[in-house]
Order: sequence, then C-alpha cells, then structure tokens
Amino acid sequence: MNLQEKAISYKEEVINAIQEAIRIKSVEEAPLPGKPFGKGPAEALSYFLQLGESMGFEVENFDNYAGHIDFGSGDETIGILGHVDVVPEGEGWSHPPYAGEIEDGKIYGRGVLDDKGPMITCLYAMKAIKDSGLKTGKKIRMILGANEESGWGCMDHYFGKLNMPHPDLSFTPDSTFPVTFAEKGIMQVVLKKRYENSENIKIKGGNAFNSVSEKAFLEISEDSGKIISDHINSFNKDKNYKIEMEKKSGNLIFTSNGKSAHASRPDKGYNAISALMKLISESGYRGGALEEIGIFFSEKIKMETNGRSMGIAFEDQDSGQLSLNIGMISLENNNLEISVDIRYPVTVEKDAVLKGIEKNASEFGMEMEITGGKDPLYVPRDHFLVKTLMDVYKDVTGDMDAQPIAIGGGTYARAIKNCVAFGSLLKDQEDNMHQKDEYLEIGKIDTWLKIYAEAIYKLAK
Repeated sequence: MNLQEKAISYKEEVINAIQEAIRIKSVEEAPLPGKPFGKGPAEALSYFLQLGESMGFEVENFDNYAGHIDFGSGDETIGILGHVDVVPEGEGWSHPPYAGEIEDGKIYGRGVLDDKGPMITCLYAMKAIKDSGLKTGKKIRMILGANEESGWGCMDHYFGKLNMPHPDLSFTPDSTFPVTFAEKGIMQVVLKKRYENSENIKIKGGNAFNSVSEKAFLEISEDSGKIISDHINSFNKDKNYKIEMEKKSGNLIFTSNGKSAHASRPDKGYNAISALMKLISESGYRGGALEEIGIFFSEKIKMETNGRSMGIAFEDQDSGQLSLNIGMISLENNNLEISVDIRYPVTVEKDAVLKGIEKNASEFGMEMEITGGKDPLYVPRDHFLVKTLMDVYKDVTGDMDAQPIAIGGGTYARAIKNCVAFGSLLKDQEDNMHQKDEYLEIGKIDTWLKIYAEAIYKLAK
C-alpha cells in the first residue's frame, strides 16, 4: 500500500473525528482560570492533542493558548499550523451548527472548513506517514492555536512569550489550493463618536470584524421613524435581501437582512449594515445622529467593498484590490462605534490607508482607533516551499495549469518565516467559511488526504 492509499484508508476515522471536533463550540468567550479564551477553545485544543496522543505522537499544551503535536526528529522542523477556534455561528442555519450532521454527502458545522476539518485531515496524513514506516529526516510539528479568529493571542503566546522556535518550512491549510504566495495586509479600526440626545435611537449590527454583517437593526420611535417606514417598499423592490419592519411598544424596529461572507471577500456577501444605512439616507430622514450616520455611509461607504469613496481603492498586480468591510455597528447611549476590516495590497504602505480613513472619518467628527492588524505576507513564487507544494498539488490533482495565488485572508502563515497557506479549498469547492450552513463534501476528503500526506512527506524526507 503506497502513502496515498494508506492515507485514504483512514477516511472513516477522519469523518468521525471532524464530527466530534465540530461538536465543541469553540467560539472565544470570557477568560476563565487556565482558559484564556474561555471554555470552548480550551476543550477543542484538548481534543486535538488527545487525538494526536492516541496516534502515538508527542503532544504538549501551552497554557491553553496553543499546543503542538510532534512526530519524528531531525535538525530541521516542518510545521503545519492551524487553529481550533471558530467564528460565531450567526443565524439561519438549516442544520445545527455544532452537531456535525451529515446529509447528502456533506458534513455541516461551524469550523468544518475553517479550520477543524483541514487540520484533522493533516493529522491523519501525519499518521499515514508514521504507520507506513517511511523515513523522514526532519521533525514534523503540528502547531495548534486557540485564538486565530479573534486576535492571534495564541501565536503571540507561543512564539512570543514562550519564544518557541520557528519551524524551518511550514504551511497552513486555511485558504484555497494551490499555494497562497501572498496575503494582503490586514487592519481593523473602530470609528467612534459621542452624540447628544440620541438615547431614543438604537442601532446594532454584525458580530465580528472579519465577517460581512448578516443582520442589522434600527429601533426608533414610531413618529420619528415614519419617513423611513414609508420608504421601505420602494427600497426593497427588486432586491434579493429585504429590510423588514415591526411595531413594538410604540417603537419601530427595522431589521436588515444581508448575506454573510468572509471579510477578505466582502463582494461575495451583502452587507446588512450598509443596506440599512442606505435605506435611512434614501428615505430623507432628518435629525441628529441618525441623519449624520446615514450621510456618512451614503458619502463614504455606500454599498462598496473596495473603499473607493474613502479614497483608498488601492490595487497592485500581485494581490489585487483593497477590500473594505463594515463588520459591526453600534449606537447606544449616545455612543457610536463602527468596526471596519480592511485588506490592503502587499505593495501598499499601511499609513496611506490609515490616513485616508482618518481624513474621511474626521470630516464627520469621528475618531479612529486601531484595534488590530497584520502586515502583508509575500513568499516569492520560485521559493523552494512554493515550488514543492505546487508540484504536489499538480501531481495529485492533474491540474497542470495551476498557478500560485494571492488572497485577502489572513492565515497563520504571517506568524512565522517561510510559511504559506496551502489549501484546503479545491477549485470546485464552495467557499462558505464564516457563513451559515458551512459544509464539507465528504468526497473531497480523499483528495485532501492524498495532497497533505504527499506534501508533508516531501517536505520532511
């Protein structure tokens, strides 16, 4: 039995392990003693480490921030980086998000693509190499983080505070095939303003910087909101995603329904926050904070996803256009906060983007607070790591025309030197990461196992 056949022989075990991993709701929560990101991420990390230990690998948990699973030895180390945490599930699922249900050949669940399914597959690829008795001249180390989706505190702890060594060559299965040689820079900012006399208005929308808002809400008194309600029917005409209205305790509640997508590709979604603001602006509403917020969106945001009206629609040949996503909004007790996620091209200076946002926000008296970000990643196309992984992908899939790609997503490849994203989405797989009814087609697992077993072995031998 060759390596690829050996890897495929574990397919049923892979399916079962993915289902079990999905059943752990590993969304970040308030820290608990010994659990810096809450109960769920710690449980998910423990599950992966116990699974690795059951395969005969050496494992270690680093304070429930991160862990690693080791196989083999050598002067050099091959790293496989991934995460066990997930984004919040959101609403509208037709399958329970934390059940791992199988229907029509698909496993449904939050994290099945991002990143539990791919990491389970890589772990069984390691097992296939081990059980085949193949000799490797390098150590293989799977590094698991518990806080990738909301801050990377896991990697800061593992590589920063603990000063763990960087592997010599690494990949992370947290993007698409074939090989991601460039990742745009990421910045997350919050635009803030304090208003007076807006206590009778509430706005709420979105649940994460890095997701297109699927729901947004406006609550306003019936008298003040009449002009908006009068405009709903004409606004909703010929649109796929509707804004609904209900009356409750003398107030009008407007609910904007969008379509979620990853913030790296906001053009794949429909932003409920932007749509709600468009309704307010087009309705002719006048008065105070709500009017000003509506004007800000109509002039500076619109329904765009490239930042053009903010004057930051940068673009380059390697990584394409800048993307801008309004991830969250809140107006409550006179305090406005707008959470913005930007992915900027690899050759663009971060300060040029920040200056553009700050200039436009200041025109409306808003202050800008930088809350997070990552520098761009660029590994040359002719680098040994890129070339080796490209060769494996082509050999297994027969896709000889494939070329390395650039993305707007942010993966662990940025955390260390000589690391790229490698998979896991194949060309004919739907990208529903961060969306409702996230699913993995069971038929794709065979190809995943073949690719990852060959890739890990080729890098490690």
